[in-house]
Amino acid sequence: MEFLREIPLFSELNQKQLEEIALISVVKRYSKNNIIFTPSQKGEYFFILKRGKVKVYKTSKGKEQIIRIFDKPTLFGEAASFTGKNFPAWAEAIEESEIVLIPRKGFIELMKRDPEIGMKFMSVMAQRLMYLTSVIESLSLKSALSKIASYILRKFEEGRDEVEFSTNIAAMELGLTKETVSRMLGKLKELGIIEKSRNKVKVKNPQALRELSS
Repeated sequence: MEFLREIPLFSELNQKQLEEIALISVVKRYSKNNIIFTPSQKGEYFFILKRGKVKVYKTSKGKEQIIRIFDKPTLFGEAASFTGKNFPAWAEAIEESEIVLIPRKGFIELMKRDPEIGMKFMSVMAQRLMYLTSVIESLSLKSALSKIASYILRKFEEGRDEVEFSTNIAAMELGLTKETVSRMLGKLKELGIIEKSRNKVKVKNPQALRELSS
């Protein structure tokens, strides 16, 4: 229950509401490279990443396009789970992961009985749509430097003073090479916009980052 409270969807729910969700939930462990769902599966569960990392991606003519890589704690695959239709993409654990599974039927029943849960869910869906819209724009229209700036800005505007940053993961999500990502990070550092230490990026000039990302 304490973990569920960390999820934006559930953070403002009361004790009784959280207890009801916890009662119908199960935790499943996935090894690295295990497939969580595929486009041939219908959404029978809501998935919440408790530990590890998950990539969601599409394939076309043997090529893989990363849609997003999720860190804990976060809800994913919710659109298909809400409608009960097939997932539009693949999901795979890219490291040892633990995922909370909430049965679709049980969760929909809870939302019918308690509209507050349903309203929170719609808010999360709206935020996810806005995020995907910005990702599509970034991938299709922007230069490599703008893509990196937008990528860091999205994480920064989630309220994190220091942004977790993996060159490998950023390259996969943005469709760039690792070398290009490293060069763009170097440029941002030269411009005094960011500082980078190991797997962390600190934003020193948010306004300059916004201007580069637009």
